[in-house]
Amino acid sequence: MTTSSTKIVNTPWMRFVALLLAVLLAIGAFFLWLNTEEWVSTVGERAERLQELTVSDEVVACIDKRVADIDAMVDQGMISADAAEQSRSQARSLCYDRN
Repeated sequence: MTTSSTKIVNTPWMRFVALLLAVLLAIGAFFLWLNTEEWVSTVGERAERLQELTVSDEVVACIDKRVADIDAMVDQGMISADAAEQSRSQARSLCYDRN
């Protein structure tokens, strides 16, 4: 009994598909490389914009005070942990809105 030495993976069509896939991946990598240089050059500008979005000291103080009050109520058993988490979220929103 003899077996066929040609399998579907080793056919000329599959080799062509593999070559085409390799070429497409190489083209994609080239375009990624081209766009990466532009992205890296703008890192400084994006860092400056991010610094402008930082939270003011007044907002931080407001959040800290309200969260401390909520933590004290949890310690005293006045509210549950789930209610405390919701209250913290509302406190952050309130502090951001006021300032």
